[in-house]
Amino acid sequence: MTFFTTLSKLYKRKKVNGYYEAGSILTPKEKQSLIVGFSVITVPIIICLILFILN
Repeated sequence: MTFFTTLSKLYKRKKVNGYYEAGSILTPKEKQSLIVGFSVITVPIIICLILFILN
């Protein structure tokens, strides 16, 4: 569930005078969940695109 909570946190955060609020800074665990989540989503898409192009 950390992946979706991190996405909602990124969506809701706002810059004030060029800086983000302290509550909206991502923790290392949240950064790791984003990397893993996006890799799980993008790797199969890339593989499907490559297979589609080769056919």
